[in-house]
Amino acid sequence: MARTSLNIDGAGLEALLADLATVKTEFESNDSSVSATAEACGHVRLAAKVTSFATNWNDRRAKLAEQITELGTALSTIDETFTEVDGELEGVLIGGDK
Repeated sequence: MARTSLNIDGAGLEALLADLATVKTEFESNDSSVSATAEACGHVRLAAKVTSFATNWNDRRAKLAEQITELGTALSTIDETFTEVDGELEGVLIGGDK
């Protein structure tokens, strides 16, 4: 059966955007504990592996933060477009803008 309506949960979308902003902030934060963790390993090769992992993870976090920004922008655009179209349709239904 075909749907006859489209509903967007505006409050849910706003909550999702806020959650994305929080996650992005966490991904962008600089973790300064890497060198202390590497030093605490007590083994030179293990410390090098920890540092290497942290460096790679920092690169990946930056890419994820970028992707989260893109997702947030897309969701905001969806919300704005839906609100605009909904208003236009309302105008047509009540005999306003045609």
